[in-house]
Amino acid sequence: MKKILCLFGALTLLLTSCSSEDSPSSDLVLLKKNVITTPEGDKITVNYKYDGNKIVSTTDDSGDVGLYYTYTGDLITKIEFKYADGTVDQINTFSYNAEGKLTTFVRVEPNMDWGHKEVYTYNADGTVTAQSFSGDGTTQTLEGTTNTIKFVNGEVSEIISEDASWENHKYTYDNKNNPTKNILGMDKIAFVDGEGNGVKFNILTDTSEGDLWTNSTFTYNENGYPVKEVDTGSDSLGTIEYFY
Repeated sequence: MKKILCLFGALTLLLTSCSSEDSPSSDLVLLKKNVITTPEGDKITVNYKYDGNKIVSTTDDSGDVGLYYTYTGDLITKIEFKYADGTVDQINTFSYNAEGKLTTFVRVEPNMDWGHKEVYTYNADGTVTAQSFSGDGTTQTLEGTTNTIKFVNGEVSEIISEDASWENHKYTYDNKNNPTKNILGMDKIAFVDGEGNGVKFNILTDTSEGDLWTNSTFTYNENGYPVKEVDTGSDSLGTIEYFY
């Protein structure tokens, strides 16, 4: 379940080595807080804020950094990574077709004037083709690799790259509730940037080129949502506690 759910935590770990809910339905389960304990023993608390079941932001307890979300209708169209002084470190934008399917993902790092773009094609066999491009922060025209994304039961099961230098991924899942399953629009962006994320269920293993990136064991509450994840994979954030 890493990429979107723990994107904030991962970026915090890389860059820096309880939320309110305005008016959600009373029976709608939404994640309020993560507590991440890193393999080194450091603790990071991530708070989630909502407008109904639209996510507004995720911020750490220090207030130093946060992710801020923009919707167009029911679709997430922008995520900004900002510091407390307002400096924007990264901007992710998402474009969709008339059917609400993701067509383009762009990740821009303004401080480095660098951008990465993926363009998606939906195939008759149920797979998605992702063509990647890179370049400056305004125009991404340098063609990169092409990935084929496979799905099982609506979840990303495999990502296969035509470029041997890129990582392929294979995923396995549990059959329990993903903490982000009720956040509007998250399911639309579950395969961006070369990795998959759980939509309905939780990722148990993510294997890439023989390396077990994710190897998670979960403890669940009475409603089948995770309350604790212990990840011993090579790309692990550590132990994550979930609060609803």
